[in-house]
Amino acid sequence: MRHKVSTFLYIIALIVITMGAASCSDPRTYNQYRSVSLQGWSRNDTLSFDIPRQWEGHYQLDLCLRATQTYPYRNISMIMDRKVIYYKQHKKQEKTYSDTINCEIINDKGILVGQKGISNTEIRQAITAFRLNRNDSMHVTIRHIMSRELLPGISDVGIRLLKNKY
Repeated sequence: MRHKVSTFLYIIALIVITMGAASCSDPRTYNQYRSVSLQGWSRNDTLSFDIPRQWEGHYQLDLCLRATQTYPYRNISMIMDRKVIYYKQHKKQEKTYSDTINCEIINDKGILVGQKGISNTEIRQAITAFRLNRNDSMHVTIRHIMSRELLPGISDVGIRLLKNKY
């Protein structure tokens, strides 16, 4: 009887270790969306994201958009401002970066690009790769710089932070 119990415990331990190893394969450390007004994304609406403190390593920042067929242009232009907050020897230091992003929404054939959903599409675009030290955090803001004041067809804007494994 004792042999059966120990074999059973070994099998359970093997299952737990296998599940634990498989569950750690997602490199995302931050993935957040902000909804945009149904009437349209106003040029004055700046979307803000506060990325909490991270572990030391190399990261990639992606921009994510959800768009519908009602979007009036082929591309969208945006400004992304990133403020990286460094914590060195208990002192807080900040460094600001600004990126201009041009993202294709509708291709030459008039079809939405990206991963298609039921009523919209999700577009992901890599923005930059960088290194963070332990306990560094970020504040990211995004706004569009298109000619129209209200930009219909964009339902959500998000960012995703991935930790590279090298």
